[in-house]
Amino acid sequence: MHCYVGSCTCGLLEVRLQSGLTAEQFQPRSDAPTCGFCREHDGVWISDRNGSIELRATDRTNVRRFGSRQVEFHFCPGCNQLAYAVCADAARDSALAVIRVALFESIRVAAQPTLITNFEGEPPAVGRQRRLDKWTPVRRRWTP
Repeated sequence: MHCYVGSCTCGLLEVRLQSGLTAEQFQPRSDAPTCGFCREHDGVWISDRNGSIELRATDRTNVRRFGSRQVEFHFCPGCNQLAYAVCADAARDSALAVIRVALFESIRVAAQPTLITNFEGEPPAVGRQRRLDKWTPVRRRWTP
């Protein structure tokens, strides 16, 4: 397993990604061509359904919800940079997340080219299944 540590621009918010993938194996994805929010906030995302994400317990984020309201978008309260998105998985009493690739310099420079996606008009059930299939489990919060 590889441990990638990423942070926002100001360093106030930090995320750990545990993954069996090397930096070169990540496939970033973005729906920025059809999503104004992703275009505005550089929404290029990575995840590993077989990995795990750890969020620092002391991090406080500004949260926004859009569209289906199923996903929380977390912003750093210091630099206001979009960091990650989380969706609750009630069936498993857990959460799933994607992280902006910009937080992980080593992945950003080595990853495969960004895959362009389009979720416009996607039914909520299809979006939920997509997140279950692709997003990374949030395993725990850690204390620095």
